[in-house]
Amino acid sequence: MIRLFSNQNIKEQADRLIDSFRYSFWVDEHQWFVRCHTRDYFIHLETLPSSSCDWNITLSDFLHSTIPQDYQQKCYHNMTRIFDEKFFDQPIPSYIHMPNIEYLHIKLPINDQFWSIVPSLNRLRSLTVSSHGDTFHSQVQTLLDRAPHLHALTINQDKSLPLEMSLFKYSKTSVRELSLDKCQHYFNEEECNLLSPSSLGVQCEVLFILVDNREFIINLVKNMVSLRILIIVWNDERNSKDLRLTNINDEYHNRKTQISNQLVQWLKNHLPWTYVVVSYSQYKHNSSKRIEQRKER
Repeated sequence: MIRLFSNQNIKEQADRLIDSFRYSFWVDEHQWFVRCHTRDYFIHLETLPSSSCDWNITLSDFLHSTIPQDYQQKCYHNMTRIFDEKFFDQPIPSYIHMPNIEYLHIKLPINDQFWSIVPSLNRLRSLTVSSHGDTFHSQVQTLLDRAPHLHALTINQDKSLPLEMSLFKYSKTSVRELSLDKCQHYFNEEECNLLSPSSLGVQCEVLFILVDNREFIINLVKNMVSLRILIIVWNDERNSKDLRLTNINDEYHNRKTQISNQLVQWLKNHLPWTYVVVSYSQYKHNSSKRIEQRKER
C-alpha cells in the first residue's frame, strides 16, 4: 500500500504501477495477475490467484488489473455470493454477467446496471435487502418474482426509520425463512397481527423477530400455521434500565438471567407441550428465546 500527498496525481501513479506488471514475464509465462485500486489517496496493489476466481471485488475510486478480459468474465460468471451491499454501486464493465448468484445482499434502491449484470436469479437461495422502505416495494417484489428458488429473506432497516407497511404485502411462495431481527424494530401487536396472515407469514417455517410484549409471542405461534422454529428477542429494555440504575454488574447479570428464566417458564406454561423453549445465549440482543415445535412420533 502506498500513500500519496493530495497534490500528486494518484491516477497517473496507479497507471504506471499497474503497467509495470503487464509484461509477458508476469502475464503469459507465469500468469501472475495483479490488481491496483485507489481509495482516499492510497494506492493498493494486490496479487490475484491464477488458478481460481475466489477473490473479492473492492469498491474503489479507480481500479485496474492485468487480468485478461475472458478470465474476468469467467470469474464474475462463477461468483455465487455477494455480501457487500454496495457492490453494485461501483462501475462494472458491460461485458460482465453474473447469472449464478446464490446469496445476495443488496442495498435499495437498485441501480440501473443491476439487471444487465444479473440477468437471472434462478439460483438465488438467500436474499438480504438493506434500506427497506415503501418507496422501493416494487423493486423488492421484482427481486422476489425473479427468484423461483428463494428460501431465505432478510430485511435490514436502520433503527431511526419506521417499519414500512410494504413488508406485509410481499408475496413469494418459496420463502421459508424470514429474518426481521435486523430491522432494528420491535414489533407491536398490530404489526404481529398483520404479519401472521400475510403471504410471507402463512408459509414461514423459521422466523427471527423482535417483539415488545411476551403476549405477542403466543399470538405468533398460534397464528403462523407453518411455523416450526421461532427465534425472538423480547424487549425488556424497561427492566434493564431499572437494573442498571440499582444494581452493580454481577447483580445485574444475575437479575437478567432470572428474568430470562422466568420468561422461558412463562412461555412453557402458555404454549402447547409440542413446543420446546430454550434461551439462545449466543444471540447479541438482550433477551432471546428459541421456540421449536416437537415432531410427533
